[in-house]
Amino acid sequence: MRTPKRFKSLISWAIACSLSASQVGLAAPGPFEIKVAKPEFVLPQFTGPYQEREASIAPEEYERAEKLRSLLAEGRRAEVIAELEKSYSIELSPAMLSLQAQVYFSLEMYDKAEDTYLTVLRRMPQLIRAHSDLGQLYLVREQPAKAREYFAKAVALGSHEASVYGQLGYLNLTLNGPFSAISSYQQAAAIEPDNVQWQQGLLAALTQAHMYEAADALLEGLIAKQPAKVELWLNKAALAMNKEDYRGAVIGLEMAIMLGDKDPRNLKSAAQLHLQLGSFDRALQLLDQSLVGNDLPMASIREYYYWLSQLGLWAKAETMLDMAAKNIQRLKRDEQSQYYLLAAQLKAHQIQVAEAGRLFRQALELDPTNSEALLAFAGFAVKQKNYTDAELLYVRAEAIPNAEKRAQLGRAQLYIDMQDYKAALNQLRAVYQKNPDAFEVKDNIEIIENIIRTNEATAL
Repeated sequence: MRTPKRFKSLISWAIACSLSASQVGLAAPGPFEIKVAKPEFVLPQFTGPYQEREASIAPEEYERAEKLRSLLAEGRRAEVIAELEKSYSIELSPAMLSLQAQVYFSLEMYDKAEDTYLTVLRRMPQLIRAHSDLGQLYLVREQPAKAREYFAKAVALGSHEASVYGQLGYLNLTLNGPFSAISSYQQAAAIEPDNVQWQQGLLAALTQAHMYEAADALLEGLIAKQPAKVELWLNKAALAMNKEDYRGAVIGLEMAIMLGDKDPRNLKSAAQLHLQLGSFDRALQLLDQSLVGNDLPMASIREYYYWLSQLGLWAKAETMLDMAAKNIQRLKRDEQSQYYLLAAQLKAHQIQVAEAGRLFRQALELDPTNSEALLAFAGFAVKQKNYTDAELLYVRAEAIPNAEKRAQLGRAQLYIDMQDYKAALNQLRAVYQKNPDAFEVKDNIEIIENIIRTNEATAL
């Protein structure tokens, strides 16, 4: 009996709905990735003596303070520590204790530095410098919540140091989100308008807060001052991507590339944008540029293959695979398997049947659990009407959890093609039992049951 056209189309639709692009070994292109350097953060570990307006060293302590400074300048660590241990904290003024805390900090004796700072603050809780230094200490010790607490106290008590505002902005951005960071970064930038760290921090906060117009205005000002700075153009590209301004993103990336940026991720993103905008010649140049001298991960090679094949640029896809083949021995076995899968699909498209079959088998020899290769090879075998091999490949794929459903549906379609409706029905029931929300499968189960009943009635 011939399969009704309506039945065939429904089964094909059901299977298509259940198969992802990865069945044929291709992954949909991932999100654009623009590599932007993070703002550097410099933490001073020794901040110098306290101003007299904060706390005064007692006259009898001057000589000792100068001795400590001298020993520290000469790098005589052991003598510095010995000098520090001579007196009990209760005998020293808060200013002298603060100086000791800073010396401990500079010697990386963080526990003693922390205890000494806390002693100072118990005696003089209004000392701004002690709060800011303790905040820096907690930053060095990777305790950001405590660091934020003490920087905030320093600001509340009237600190006017740009570094305190900047560090508070950084911690607010990290811990509490962009809106809590904007004001602190603005204050830091107002005090030190030429400090790139504060400008970059403010730019990050504005961008994360989706305040794109303000971020763009700030960035334009920075670029006007430093037009040859690669990171600024990359930031411009990333900001344009956030606004879905793809042409603006291309301009930013192209300027960064022209200024010397060779990061393969940025080259790939620029190529992807050019492909999306129809600038195929430039996209291909960038693909070549990203391939030369770079050991690209298989994920990138797969993405390139996907783009090129979708555009019908098969000759370029072949050239790309030939270039990637030069580094094939550096890849792990499972990555080599993925490469040979792509090569097999290319040969299948070129109707080089024998070579495609050889490459499919090579992919599976390298990684017998490569479910994408199993499914793609099975589909290839079906097209060659080699149903026995196709069935075996589908059975193997069913044993792999992430491929089970696709393999079962593929085998159901195979049985439909062979007009073995009872076997197809068993496959579809197995899928529906594990996926009760797959209503398209349920519909086709009913269709196939009707066909079987009609066949049985006709045979009587």
